[in-house]
Amino acid sequence: MTEEIQNLIQTYQRSLNEADLDLVRTVYADDAIFIGQNFPAATGIEEIAAAYADSFSKLDFDIQFEVQEVELSGDLGFVRTRSHGTIVPKGQNPEGAEGNREIFVVKKIDGVWKFYRYLFNAEV
Repeated sequence: MTEEIQNLIQTYQRSLNEADLDLVRTVYADDAIFIGQNFPAATGIEEIAAAYADSFSKLDFDIQFEVQEVELSGDLGFVRTRSHGTIVPKGQNPEGAEGNREIFVVKKIDGVWKFYRYLFNAEV
């Protein structure tokens, strides 16, 4: 796994845990697509940012990502991860941990890896 990809995932993790919308914007390509379980698909950085802004206004995140697989070829690739931690309504205490499985399609844009497509669902 490349250090650049690890840094990308860690930056994303930090953006969630710190509810940092500006940081979220740095990890996505302008024409990215976000598809999450129980969320409407968001296309483009503005729709994606709006979806995160809504989530950050309602939820507190304490999530860690574990990279399980990276495959890069040229300027495209994918990253498969598992995440675990808590996502709870603002001001509430977690009652237990949860986990998700994620696939990030990454694209190198101007020499920097960004999320191009992102899909996730809950672990069963």
